[in-house]
Amino acid sequence: MVLDSDWSKSLKWRELSFLVTSVQRYTDGARLARGPMRRGYVERDSMAASDKDVREDEETQEMISSMEMEHPSKRGGSLEWLAISSVMTVSIFAGLLGYDIGVMAGALLPMSRDLSFTSTQEEIAVGCLNFVSAAGAIGGGTMYNKLGAVKCVKIAVVLYAVGMLVIAASHSFAMVFLGRVIVGLGVGLGFAICPQYIAEISPPAWRGVLVSCFEISINLGLCGGYLANLVFIDVSDSPRWRGLMLLPLLPTALIYVINVPKLPESPRWLLKTPGNEALARDVLVRTCGETAAGPALADIKQVIAQQNADEENQGDRGKKGWSQLFEEPIARRALLIGAGTAFFQQANGSEAAVYYVPQVLKAAGVESERDQLGAAAVVGLCKTVFITVGQFSVDRYGRRVMLLSSIASVTAALWLLAYCLGAAQAGGSAAGLTLFALCFFMASFSLGMGPVTWVVTSEIFPLRVRSKGVAFSMAANRITSGTVAMTFLSLSRWLGAGGAFSLFACVSASHFVFTYFLLPETRGKTLEEIEAALGAGSTRYQRFVNDEEVASPSYEANRSGVPIRAP
Repeated sequence: MVLDSDWSKSLKWRELSFLVTSVQRYTDGARLARGPMRRGYVERDSMAASDKDVREDEETQEMISSMEMEHPSKRGGSLEWLAISSVMTVSIFAGLLGYDIGVMAGALLPMSRDLSFTSTQEEIAVGCLNFVSAAGAIGGGTMYNKLGAVKCVKIAVVLYAVGMLVIAASHSFAMVFLGRVIVGLGVGLGFAICPQYIAEISPPAWRGVLVSCFEISINLGLCGGYLANLVFIDVSDSPRWRGLMLLPLLPTALIYVINVPKLPESPRWLLKTPGNEALARDVLVRTCGETAAGPALADIKQVIAQQNADEENQGDRGKKGWSQLFEEPIARRALLIGAGTAFFQQANGSEAAVYYVPQVLKAAGVESERDQLGAAAVVGLCKTVFITVGQFSVDRYGRRVMLLSSIASVTAALWLLAYCLGAAQAGGSAAGLTLFALCFFMASFSLGMGPVTWVVTSEIFPLRVRSKGVAFSMAANRITSGTVAMTFLSLSRWLGAGGAFSLFACVSASHFVFTYFLLPETRGKTLEEIEAALGAGSTRYQRFVNDEEVASPSYEANRSGVPIRAP
């Protein structure tokens, strides 16, 4: 790694850093407190020699003073009840999407018979929600900046409820399509808002666990949909699928009336709005604890102040818009990681596996509809159990380890599933092994790929473009999901079910390569620290992978704003 000459001359500073770090790690093994974060890059204007001296003296004192021992839980903040209840409330959108996935796996059959759908209309009815939710996510990126998270949540709940009522009252494909569009707008808005909101109110040490609740809610909703299909299986077609559409409205209404009004606004959004500093600090105290609130408030204010200064200096170039995602180097790097991770989560066919479980099992030789729905419930239960394990492992083992392990297992499961379906197509019997392969697939997905995706997309973007970056990533995720859902049946007819999953296995292998070379480790870091590390000028994970990296001279160079060129 080649450093700028200004930093290369500071040899004594580096030696002091390593000496202090070594003594501290030997005596206690605790992590270093990193002090207030600065942006990972600075204006490259020339400075007078005297100004450089003053700056270096100040930074030296800051560095030494920051090397105080503190308990990790205090540094990361305590987990307060308000943070837990807020996460539970906003995760409803994930649960609603999960319910839609699970219930449509069974409701599509009686709905198609009742309304005389063609196979193409079946694919559209399933997949259109995901395409529309992408539009809702893009709109959410703009709405969040203007309205805040709480108002956006209220709008999303109303859209979902209205859409489900329209579907339940439908007597034609056109009405079903209209209802799915309205539901999709609500779900997309929720997807754009909720992971970001959870990340912004969570203490750093608990952010991975809490953001993962989003994926857990998807799986709980999925199981609820599968179980509802089994409960209603003996009901005639029309009341069966209509009742399934109305079922989630009661808990949705209760949550809207009781829980949503109590949601605190994001402290970062509050601080970007003049006159709300006291309210923002109160939210931080009630979600992260008194100890962490003060430093967190200072870090956020510093980042916002720097952003405002940058925008003022840039004039027209500093205007807030979607172009920021593509024009600013740090935003582009974050977009590559965030949107790429969100895309690959769905490109491996996971949505097809859960939407079309009955069809997949039928291709494997399971003819009974009751057996198909029962097996689907087993798959959903397996998915939910393992997502819980994955949730509490994200902050323990880190994002990279969990995601890479998950992708490798998913790839193996997809090849096994392709083999089973290919054998069944050739005339063999592979029902039991196919069910095992589906459970293996869902378990592998849930251990890492499911929860880690939402964690990465919610924390990787700089504050000034976070809402738009998360929205863009969610849109990529939903478009990919919709494409897979709307083409799976056609793809299976073209390549065979085994051939379709072989294609998904190849995509999953590409996901592993992408993650290995581009995904950074962000475990235990504040959102401001992640932004500073990305600002160093590289997406390579070695830039900020662990505490040893934090103690290195290159990390301190990043903090001081000295640009680092890639090796």
